Amino acid sequence: MAVLTIARELGAVIRGEELTLCAKLNLRCVNKSTLEERFSALGIPREFLARFDECKPGIIGALTNSAEYYWETLRTAVIQELQQDNIAFIGRGGNFLLQDIAACLRVRLIAPEDFRVQQVAREYAVSDAEARKMVHQSDSSRSKFCEYYYGKSWRDPANYDLVVNMETISMEELADLLYPLLPGPVSEDKKTELELIVQAQLIKHTLFGISELQLRFPEVTVDVSGTVTLHGTVASEAAKRHAGEIVKNLPGVTAVNNELGVILNDVPNRLPMMMH
Repeated sequence: MAVLTIARELGAVIRGEELTLCAKLNLRCVNKSTLEERFSALGIPREFLARFDECKPGIIGALTNSAEYYWETLRTAVIQELQQDNIAFIGRGGNFLLQDIAACLRVRLIAPEDFRVQQVAREYAVSDAEARKMVHQSDSSRSKFCEYYYGKSWRDPANYDLVVNMETISMEELADLLYPLLPGPVSEDKKTELELIVQAQLIKHTLFGISELQLRFPEVTVDVSGTVTLHGTVASEAAKRHAGEIVKNLPGVTAVNNELGVILNDVPNRLPMMMH
């Protein structure tokens, strides 16, 4: 299973060029369009993805559980994509999101600012001044996104296996550079482990979307026998029982170890998520 993550500065590459790269490498491109489809399949409207995509959440998103729900949905969508084999995950801190889940080649595409400004001005038909503003805003948003959700620096080259200056390199040349560096096939044991991770994440996403549970700090594990273990906290004993019943009736679950803790009035209730 070859997995490539690509972080890119706005203007370092033209929109759509990642599709050329993926075709050259025989990888499926997992980009915003792919995520929109996955979010929709999970019952999440596109508008919700657009509000949080590659930016730090605003005050409302932080006060409600919307930002957390976006993160759990993003992680669910990406982990589901991993099951399809051979993917290139574009943006959204993929190098951080996947680092403990799958072996991947982590690449960052950069270019000098003036080059990026010229690319953006042509692509979006705007002035150089407006293009420069867009470049700065994009860099800021992507940096804050990674800092908020991962606590990591988007700009730090140590967070990547390879940083490439795209000013004089074509996508064809980049493909030739990356191909021999891609991870090889995974073992059957690793595939089984990934299947369990996917199942656990789907359970976690299901519970997190039920606002009345007031679920906090959720951790879900699944073993090969289908036994699910739940950790985290909920708002009441009734919520704990409800969570256990929900999980027990999910496909593939044979037993539930409900280790959820109950926090009554020690903390304020989590506000419901804002889906629109």
